[in-house]
Amino acid sequence: MEYMKNLPPHLQEKYKTFCVLPWIHLSTRPNGHLRVCCTANASSATKFGHSQHGGEVGILKNSDGKPANLNTTDLLTGWNNEYMKSARRNMLNNKIPPSCTKCFEEERNGHRSKRVWETQYWSKLVNIEEVISQTNKDGSVPPKLYYVDLRLGTKCNLKCIMCSPHDSSMWVSDWKKLYPKIKSAELKKIMVWDNQGKVDGATYNWHKDNPTFWQQLYDQIPHMKQLYFAGGESTIIQEHYNLLEECIKRGYAKNIELRYNSNGIEMPDKLFTLWKEFKRVRFHFSIDSIGIMNDYIRFPSKWIDIEKQLYRLDNTEPHIEVTIACAVQMLNMFYIPDFLKWKISKNYKKINPWPLGAGLINYHFVYHPTHLNVRVFPKEFKDKITAKYEDFYLWLKKNYRNDQEFLESGYGINRLKGMVRFMNSADWSNQLPEFKEYISKMDNIRGTNFKTTFPQMADLIN
Repeated sequence: MEYMKNLPPHLQEKYKTFCVLPWIHLSTRPNGHLRVCCTANASSATKFGHSQHGGEVGILKNSDGKPANLNTTDLLTGWNNEYMKSARRNMLNNKIPPSCTKCFEEERNGHRSKRVWETQYWSKLVNIEEVISQTNKDGSVPPKLYYVDLRLGTKCNLKCIMCSPHDSSMWVSDWKKLYPKIKSAELKKIMVWDNQGKVDGATYNWHKDNPTFWQQLYDQIPHMKQLYFAGGESTIIQEHYNLLEECIKRGYAKNIELRYNSNGIEMPDKLFTLWKEFKRVRFHFSIDSIGIMNDYIRFPSKWIDIEKQLYRLDNTEPHIEVTIACAVQMLNMFYIPDFLKWKISKNYKKINPWPLGAGLINYHFVYHPTHLNVRVFPKEFKDKITAKYEDFYLWLKKNYRNDQEFLESGYGINRLKGMVRFMNSADWSNQLPEFKEYISKMDNIRGTNFKTTFPQMADLIN
């Protein structure tokens, strides 16, 4: 395994299912649920995870079986929650925790999973052997959080097609129009929003009045190496700015790197001013296609605004790292080669500079809603996509890079091949009826037009 090369030889052999995140990291959901990491939930979309664990894989559970939520559970109790301890014990015994099936499934198909790249990244920042040695027999570890993923509610300025009111406040009005009209029982199940998110103590304002959480988090600032912010949209959430200011006030900002997944729509000047105080900023700009296709996916963004923000970010200070983060799904899998040709043609100075994304872009799969996962394509269209990518590999070699470094890179052609293998590795085409109904109804609600926006895919909803 690629990331294992960074570990001592005896650890490489001993811990074959290891991921560093349960030892250094906690992740939140916008409703206050705690989870193993930000992609652990997606294991619910795998055959194993969905059938065996009720669709809540990765969410930490209390002793009563209910989700550990920051309205009712404090941060440090969650850190050594039985669910977290079990994940650590499983990994140390070479077992795959249920929360991690997604990563291993991706790896089997040659895709570079979060487990791989996170462990590789953190093996350069922390002593993994020391971290493992601090693990108690029950799986508990000392309360030192090096890396926290914060989803501070659902306040957002977009309502992306693959999103929902669980993650974006802008989605609420569309959901109210969509849900009552859904005919498919399966689609109804996928798009459910029980009690508007207020289940088992959850609320989308958990971060507004939670002094225990904030005090415990502030107490962890001396240990912090990375703070990660994602949706809602952190750049319009005040508590995000409060936390940055607290890190600066306490004198630790210079030791901390900030990481964002952001739609980049609103980036006030004060954000760039605060960033000056931090060790490093890793800004993952969420862009999924080009032109009107991106506007459709990340509705109601406007491509002209996206290009303006790319130009602004391309001219930021050296300690700010900028990458494009593409959510790979049915609406863009066919068009990613065109997206990459556009990216190459722009000659950006610091948008995915080599080796980030092999100088191209970064990718992650959409697992929810499941009817947008790339495995849902019918076989004949998968064959069409596969052929297009085969041609594109040749184009890249001729027009981009053909050297050994690029050809062997985990993020270059090999990453694209892994995406195609993942798409072809399972047949989820039984969800095509849900895809058709969903797209047709969303077009009616939003005034969009799938067939004219994605003409090569128009037959998919006939």
